[in-house]
Amino acid sequence: MALPPGGLQEICFSFDTTGSMYSCLDEVRGRIQDMIQRLQADIPGINIAVFAHGDYCDRSNYITKHIDFTTDAATLCKWVNDVGRTSGGDADECYELVLHEVQSLNWTQGSQRALVMIGDNNPHEPNYPQNKKKLNWRTEADNLSKMGVRIYSVQCQNYTGADHFYQTIAEKTSGHYLKLAQFTNIFDFIMSICYREKGAEFLQDYEKEVRARDATGGIHKDLDTLFGVLKRADSSHDDSKMDTTVVPKSPALIKVPSLTKVPSLTNMKKKMGKTSLAPKRTRTGKNSRTVMKKIVAPKLRRENVPQSHFALSDRKWSDWQTCISCNKTDSDMWEKRNGAHLGYRRKEIFDGKLTRPTLYEFAVQTAPGNKRHIVYSKLCHGLTSADTWERRLLGQKDVRGQIEDILSKGCSVAVRRLKLVNRKISKAKAVNSLRCYDYAWRRYGNLRTSHRCVVKGSVQISNDTF
Repeated sequence: MALPPGGLQEICFSFDTTGSMYSCLDEVRGRIQDMIQRLQADIPGINIAVFAHGDYCDRSNYITKHIDFTTDAATLCKWVNDVGRTSGGDADECYELVLHEVQSLNWTQGSQRALVMIGDNNPHEPNYPQNKKKLNWRTEADNLSKMGVRIYSVQCQNYTGADHFYQTIAEKTSGHYLKLAQFTNIFDFIMSICYREKGAEFLQDYEKEVRARDATGGIHKDLDTLFGVLKRADSSHDDSKMDTTVVPKSPALIKVPSLTKVPSLTNMKKKMGKTSLAPKRTRTGKNSRTVMKKIVAPKLRRENVPQSHFALSDRKWSDWQTCISCNKTDSDMWEKRNGAHLGYRRKEIFDGKLTRPTLYEFAVQTAPGNKRHIVYSKLCHGLTSADTWERRLLGQKDVRGQIEDILSKGCSVAVRRLKLVNRKISKAKAVNSLRCYDYAWRRYGNLRTSHRCVVKGSVQISNDTF
């Protein structure tokens, strides 16, 4: 197999599914699909394996189970979503068995290898009665080091006496020792580790994204310390000895800009309406002058922004309704799309009442009941009786191409709207609030000259050839 440029990256994630640790895996479940798709887009060819484990006393359920390295996002998502919880019994867990079994995964020769071990307690020693193989976790860590596997040990819960285990396995494998206080940060931990394995510039870009998420909130100390540890160039020993819970005397949340949450509309004009300018003093001979340096905030990928963090989430949006479908329906509210175009469309959307200024958002749904992924927006001053809603709202050639493409894959298009008819939300405010979002079915001047590629599950819902 030909390795991708820079070498094949293989990462195994190990989750403790006992007791309260199961909540960590639950946190991952909600975002596993987006996580895998983004990693595959940013790190071509990345191979992912996942371990789940309880303890020896969980034999009637499972002690360990795993999915070997794969690039199949759908298979990985299903496995993670289906794996059950375990009880764990006593305090220590069978981390030594996981370290042993990880060695038997189908590692690719010449690959760049990492194990992310997430847990909260100690492993069992060789004299533990149920440790039938008399496994010594120190020896297993040494064996992984000989295989070229770097361990990122993520210690949760801060149980007394467990630090030594997590520090040592990271140190033995030239890895990193990290602490996680809140499970809600596990997604960013996983993404950061993967980008750190890919390269320092990838980690740097992701850190900028995380630090730009919330102009009114902040970055948790878990994440602030995480980036500090991972950015150290010569970290094979110093990082693993570092107690990552030690932080300067400062609030737990450090104020930074954000990428998942947008300021309120009251502040939007100040925050996003204009490109911010930072004065920069420049010397020219005896005189000095002030040069205004532009600071452009990165756009948020709209399909990844939850409704609760959307700038206009508190406004009165309509319900979603399917407006274009690949399947024929017997309802007289539907008709064949014009010409040779695929699929069917609603004759009218929102009962034909489309004469007022309105903001529309369009989403792709890969199958009935699946999540809607928002890919396009349109501000319309109103439709006349001579207009058809599809021609007016989705009439651009590149957008029509995207619709043909997703219909050929069995997807459908849904629409919702926000009427701009009162003082609380003017057309200007609506346009201003959308400036920070990147809709996949749009081109953005010097940002890109084509649409953005988006894959959800195994389905490409936005094609960058348009």
